[in-house]
Amino acid sequence: MKKYILTTCLLALGVAMQAQDTYFNNQLTNTSGDVYGSARFVGMGGAMGALGADISTISWNPAGIGLMRKSNVAFTAGAAWSKKGIEEKSTTNATLDQFGIVYNVEIDEDVPYLNIGFNYQKKLDFNGGFYADNPNLGGLSQMDILAQTANLGYDTNDNLAGMAVDNLFLSALDKDGNLILNDKTPIDRYVNRYKGLSNNYTQYSSGSLNAFDINISGNYRDRFFFGLTFGVDNLRYRGWNDYFEVSRNAEGVAGDYSVYNDHAIDGNGFNVKVGFIYRPIEDNPLRVALAAETPTWYQFKRSNLYSMTDHIGNYSTNEYESYLEYSVRTPFKFRAGVGSTVGNYLAWDIDYEFANYRYTAMGYPDTYVDDPNSSLFNNTWDKEMNRQTKANMKPAHNVRAGIEFKPTKSLALRAGYNFATSPYEDKISMDQVEIDSYSMNKATTTSLMRLGDIHSLTLGLGYSWKYGYVDLAYKTKMQKGDFYAFDAASASNGSVRSLTPVNTELTRSQITATLGFKF
Repeated sequence: MKKYILTTCLLALGVAMQAQDTYFNNQLTNTSGDVYGSARFVGMGGAMGALGADISTISWNPAGIGLMRKSNVAFTAGAAWSKKGIEEKSTTNATLDQFGIVYNVEIDEDVPYLNIGFNYQKKLDFNGGFYADNPNLGGLSQMDILAQTANLGYDTNDNLAGMAVDNLFLSALDKDGNLILNDKTPIDRYVNRYKGLSNNYTQYSSGSLNAFDINISGNYRDRFFFGLTFGVDNLRYRGWNDYFEVSRNAEGVAGDYSVYNDHAIDGNGFNVKVGFIYRPIEDNPLRVALAAETPTWYQFKRSNLYSMTDHIGNYSTNEYESYLEYSVRTPFKFRAGVGSTVGNYLAWDIDYEFANYRYTAMGYPDTYVDDPNSSLFNNTWDKEMNRQTKANMKPAHNVRAGIEFKPTKSLALRAGYNFATSPYEDKISMDQVEIDSYSMNKATTTSLMRLGDIHSLTLGLGYSWKYGYVDLAYKTKMQKGDFYAFDAASASNGSVRSLTPVNTELTRSQITATLGFKF
């Protein structure tokens, strides 16, 4: 039977786990499924890669800045909300989405001008939270995973091997052994004493992923437009989650426990984007566009305070801290578009983006893991985690379409649609026992979320005059996902997952306003 959760933004992408793994890394850095920027850009569904002439194209197709014929400064802010939240009421947060400037420099007849631009733009909004309730675990328990990770501290001769039990962060939570027991007869192995009855999971988060882009662009004889953008991303994420489980032991005695995590993740990344727009027919406004974005190289620092409180045995609380430095490399992104205008009253654009998320990679500073053969930029790749990524992720496609109609010279009406396919395979897993990963050994949670396709609808309104413009945009983003508090495939000794997922309905709405001036 399906269970539904109430959502409030859910990090705009549904982030629901704090182990540094394939899924969490993707949900922190995958920006293809949402549209942020100026209200005109949002109002057209982000479909301006061929039309250009808007400051927010700086991060999608840098050549779009080359179509701006005057210096320009723009500021965008707004508010985002969801229909229901954890407390059965709407939640709203203010957003600062964009601020930028483009300076126009006249050159000569063949190259009429060059544009130099700088733009701040939000890429992801992490503000929100959700609650997931699963009343029937069918005997599966998170403690199965904790017991099995504790056993990783032993070799085949039952001697401590490699990492001590206390350094396997999940298993260290139950240090007092009230839930998982070191059964000394006949061998030293940890076993789960309880079978799960029900659980619930609560998540709150805040922060954002922001881009700071510097662009140089121009055109050749008003037929060929080109642009280059250097981007620096900044991420600030704060997350709090609590897992609560009710269990029963072999004697029929019920008990419960909770695991709490408090996370802070900060980091920066860099990328380069190049783009072109071409008018193939001299006296025709039709434009075709091509653009590419290099992988973004992120360096992150994560600090974590986590604890377990059980109401079994001694009613104890164990509290720990952890720290991790790591890197994430996103895949290349390739974009194409076509657009045109009809007189002075109609403009349209269709854009497409491709990215293969199997090639997202995770690594660590060489001071963490000494493996010079796999190092790049003082970074050692996590081979096991990256193998997990290739097995569970897939190529994704993003299609954007937008139209603008001007009933008068000053007034513009806009609409857009954005469709992004899921980067996840149909069946995903996160076997925390089998994945021999440095990060997985430091995992303090067990949850994962499989996110579905994204559908976004946008509407826009604009008014312009000789020296400026005001734009408004409304956006609603819809997505579904399956939430698992833990991966029962590993909890049930490799059998087919039998844990029923909590089905999520993720809907977020936003309104933005842009004030701009031309000079």
